[in-house]
Amino acid sequence: MTAALLIAITLLLTTSGQLLQKISADRASRADNRHGRIANLLHQPQTWWAAGLLGLGMLSWLAVLSSMEVSQAYPYLGLGYVLVMLVSRYRLSEHISLQRWAGVALIVGGIVVLSA
Repeated sequence: MTAALLIAITLLLTTSGQLLQKISADRASRADNRHGRIANLLHQPQTWWAAGLLGLGMLSWLAVLSSMEVSQAYPYLGLGYVLVMLVSRYRLSEHISLQRWAGVALIVGGIVVLSA
């Protein structure tokens, strides 16, 4: 498997895991609080799916690191922030300020510079 494909898989897994964490946290905060916040989180299936996806993302990332230098691979993880923000905007209907969009442009520009 190519390093680019492994990076894409890592980003897909970790982005999905991050979004499931947010969904889980939102649902747990609306749940009955008599058991406590941690107990509410542990009762959310999204918490466990998130943990699984993030674990798989770590394994995928280890595969990336076995095929390229960390200083070359690591900047691509910045795309995870871009993906999470895009999905948060269009799937979770979160407001994204102009300042954050500018930050995304800087992140993407930095990745382009570092990958050249």
